[in-house]
Amino acid sequence: MKKINIKTMLLGASIVAMAGLTSCEDYLTIYPTGSITKEDYWNTSNDVNNVRAAAYSQLTTQVDKVLIWGEFRSDNVTLNKMDQTKYLRLQEAVLQPNENMYDWAGLYKGINYCNEVLDNGQYMVDNDVDPSFQTGDWMPIKAEMTALRALYYFYLVRAYRDVPYVKSSVSTDTEAKASRIAATPGYEILEDLIKDVEEMRQVAAKNYGNATDNKGRWTTYSMSALLADMYLWRACLLKGIATKSDASGHLYAYSGNEKAEITKCLEKCIEHCDAIIKYQTDERNKRMDRMNTPADSPLRQYPFPLTQNDKDLLNDLAYDAVFGSKNGDESVFELQYDGVNNKNGSLNTFFYGNGSGSYGAGVMVANQNLCSGMTKVYNDKGYGKLDYRFLSYLLFEKPGQSAYPIIKNVASHVSVMKPEDMTAGYSNAPSFRNNSNMSANWPVYRLTDVMLMKSEAIARMLDSYIAGDASKSLGFHMVNAIFRRNNPAADSLNTGAANYVERLNPNIADNKSWADQDARTATELLNYTMNERQREFLGEGKRWFDIVRECEWRGATEDVLADWMSAPNNVKNRCRSLWSLYNPIYTEEMKVNGVGYGDGNGMLYQNPIWVKYMTD
Repeated sequence: MKKINIKTMLLGASIVAMAGLTSCEDYLTIYPTGSITKEDYWNTSNDVNNVRAAAYSQLTTQVDKVLIWGEFRSDNVTLNKMDQTKYLRLQEAVLQPNENMYDWAGLYKGINYCNEVLDNGQYMVDNDVDPSFQTGDWMPIKAEMTALRALYYFYLVRAYRDVPYVKSSVSTDTEAKASRIAATPGYEILEDLIKDVEEMRQVAAKNYGNATDNKGRWTTYSMSALLADMYLWRACLLKGIATKSDASGHLYAYSGNEKAEITKCLEKCIEHCDAIIKYQTDERNKRMDRMNTPADSPLRQYPFPLTQNDKDLLNDLAYDAVFGSKNGDESVFELQYDGVNNKNGSLNTFFYGNGSGSYGAGVMVANQNLCSGMTKVYNDKGYGKLDYRFLSYLLFEKPGQSAYPIIKNVASHVSVMKPEDMTAGYSNAPSFRNNSNMSANWPVYRLTDVMLMKSEAIARMLDSYIAGDASKSLGFHMVNAIFRRNNPAADSLNTGAANYVERLNPNIADNKSWADQDARTATELLNYTMNERQREFLGEGKRWFDIVRECEWRGATEDVLADWMSAPNNVKNRCRSLWSLYNPIYTEEMKVNGVGYGDGNGMLYQNPIWVKYMTD
């Protein structure tokens, strides 16, 4: 049988820019010459599954972009390799459109694979092209591709806010070059994505029969995590929407009741988080039943199915369960790498390792502010002396070291010397994955993410603008559960103990008066949540997006950048507009489809903050 490759240029203007940069070899080519035709390629279910797999595989090549867009502008990291001036400019809020880090073509390529499957899979079923491939076979795949396409677009919305939005496939160079597509407002894109994913979630697979597929392909449960995240983002984009402008200077038009819509989004976020927490709790109980764990065992009593650390055991059991192994019990959705056909080289390049088999600090290291309070039992922000994540996420070599390399996910196993003092170092040197064929999976959603999304939604529900009804004490309880499992030596009851941590005292966190206080306490819950997210998701490409989401909620940037990031004045001054938080559109894209550029038929407006850096 002939080798088939699909030559798919991406959609419209986003892809046209690639036309001047590529040859056929630059694409996941599936058709050796000319365009794809349904008659020539889409003949069997194998064809559908091959392109379905390609759509997932494409996303594994985009982790660099996730980190650059979602991590590198934040207060999580600082530049380690000063010759990398483009990242220095990024951190200094000087975003220049000619840098290829803003090229979104790789994500649109993945979107087009999803669209190819959605268009042609439906065509095959409607026309009975393969008698062995019927509606029952097709619908779970359709659900997968709908969710995967939504995730691609969700990354684009978080990084650019308004982007071209197309839901049909482009199969030929001619089609791509002829397309000119304007940007759609991000909140409208999220509204449509949510509608599609909600609908398709009903027919998604629940269990593929193995952990790799259950965690690496979309299921009913992982789609709930995606929905929760999109609902949360949409709520923040909608708040104060009447004051926000698109790149052309026109006000967004939104005719609905913003307050009611925001409340609905937050309620739906909580609903989907609850579905995942319940599912993982039920799965934990089934595992314990199989292991004949006694009904009164403390392992059954934990309110959330988190792997618990034990101060009498030196191994970081939580880290081993989440990052040491792949597709673990707490995983919801993660990108799959095998170290042979695809390698997670982003970890080596940006954090720890050089790709040749040896190890060393990469382009970025952890911000020193995260480690500045290591003499304290507890810090509101950053790691304290009891927090296992200090040793599991960062390489600690000696007190007062000048830089902390991020070893998270590069290390496969970590054990501590003294649970009551992380500065005592490791009981044994961390074990590291093979650097030259890095096979670590990339976490997109995991249980702690779901719990903290719910906690954030609760805090926002209780914001005075919404005046919603949610359990504030449950929000604190979830945040504290994550903190406690990573600080097992903390004493939560004995107020005079050296390792006493007041926030873990159940007599405080569950006090009913907390639920009766005003929005100040809701803000306090939000701060607890965001500080915990920063500790928990260091190096996972989430922190900058968290900051942007909060700025959207407030409709302003200065206080967030000051309070959350301690950003220097030059950065705050350059980021007074919400638009400054988003990426510029890549110069090559603007040349092809920018208003005022190229042949005059372009449809995209450059981000108004970064247009001053456009070059001819």
